[in-house]
Amino acid sequence: MADAGRAGDFKWLAAAPVLIGALICCGVLGCGGAITGFVFWMISLTGIDHLSDDEIRAGRPCTATVLEMEDTNISYNRRRVYEFTLRVRPEDGAAVYEATVRDTLTPLESGRMSNGETEYRCVIDKDDSSRVEVFW
Repeated sequence: MADAGRAGDFKWLAAAPVLIGALICCGVLGCGGAITGFVFWMISLTGIDHLSDDEIRAGRPCTATVLEMEDTNISYNRRRVYEFTLRVRPEDGAAVYEATVRDTLTPLESGRMSNGETEYRCVIDKDDSSRVEVFW
């Protein structure tokens, strides 16, 4: 039982690689580069993969119906990260399929969903149909 108390004393070590990486980046890239790198790293941890403006312009228009919405218990920039299971209907007549995406929503946007709004315009990446950008 005494060892169980000691294990909790070292929980801060889990953050050590992040702190060391930040210090190295700060020395190499300057503090602005380290901060930018840290922000991109944090975004990548959320699993959110937005299409670029060029990918949206080149993408295939579609309609997405929200089948499931699960709160990931992650907050980013005062927005909650949700995982969505979508039924995607391409406007070009291709087969309807399901996709799973993660995205952030404001409380207002998530409230609209719980009040029954489930269909949204979207764009499918022309090279990877699993990448869907939904316009909430």
